[in-house]
Amino acid sequence: MIMNPHLTVPAAPVCAFFNFIFQQLDWRWLKGTLRNIAVAACLVLPLAMTLQADEPRPNWLPEAIELPADNDVLMDRSIGSSLRMFSFSTEHNTKTLLEDWEEALRLAGYSINQTKGDVLETAIEFSGQGINNAKIVVAPASADGRSTIEIDATLQ
Repeated sequence: MIMNPHLTVPAAPVCAFFNFIFQQLDWRWLKGTLRNIAVAACLVLPLAMTLQADEPRPNWLPEAIELPADNDVLMDRSIGSSLRMFSFSTEHNTKTLLEDWEEALRLAGYSINQTKGDVLETAIEFSGQGINNAKIVVAPASADGRSTIEIDATLQ
């Protein structure tokens, strides 16, 4: 017997009851339910991946920085109220991108701050229009030919 201070029930009838219930249940509903879940997952997951691929550009990023069409967002973070970090990968020529962005930022009224130690071909530092300071850095290209570009900014 199973001993319970509030209820004493012999174990054999309880086991017999559950055995009877399991034999009487029709398990076909479970197969149909699992099929429906699988179909829903096949329909929803590609849509979710498409929506993730079309992530909007960060609103703090200057309009002068035009992101390449093949950008794959790796990170978009806010730390507190003023620190922002954004990184993406692309197959575009990063040297050309940096040259275009530097010129576009200069024309848009941003101040370009190049220090003597900076490697001019892989980084841009700028400030202005709500940004205390920001830096765009290009990491070396990976084996698949994609380069990672990181943009860090401190907002005013």
